[in-house]
Amino acid sequence: MQYIEMWFLFVINIWCVCVGDKYNREHVENLCHMVDKNITIQYKFNVLADSKYSGWWAKIEMLSKATGPCIYFDLDTVITGNIDYLEDYARTSKLAAPANWGQSGHGGIQSSVMCWNGNLQEVDEKFNYESDSKRLHGDQCFLTELFGNDYTKLPGVYSYKYHARQALPDKACVAAFHGKPDYSEVGDPWIKTALS
Repeated sequence: MQYIEMWFLFVINIWCVCVGDKYNREHVENLCHMVDKNITIQYKFNVLADSKYSGWWAKIEMLSKATGPCIYFDLDTVITGNIDYLEDYARTSKLAAPANWGQSGHGGIQSSVMCWNGNLQEVDEKFNYESDSKRLHGDQCFLTELFGNDYTKLPGVYSYKYHARQALPDKACVAAFHGKPDYSEVGDPWIKTALS
């Protein structure tokens, strides 16, 4: 029994959130398939499907519930290359995420892909759903308020909208489809390859 428990210490937890009606089982299955195609390390796939918070705010609950080294993917991300390198960020970072590339002026953290060492219980403790969900644009704004610049910048994650409309960047391992279009609404060959 002790051997089995120690074995689980080496497993990476992959997380996604499927709350509300924007995404469905097919999105979860697509993500699980892409993870499996592009990882060689032991992992456990986790889905938060029921939350005390609605929409993107459910990520706050997920961050505080997850334990051990964790990697999170939005359900509108497309994994295009090997993601083993994210393990190191998951084991060593309090929080690693791309810098927000959006032109909306929100700045800060882009939460489409995140890695952390499983010790973020304070995120939910400091979150007040009633007030924060009204005064902030989304979970990214809350995380930016909480962490400021005290997070690790995550490489290899690009925006379809801003970086990959013409072609996928050579160094991209993950393409995020934040806002519109969704990956199901475009026909780029590399997306079809990733999903196949």
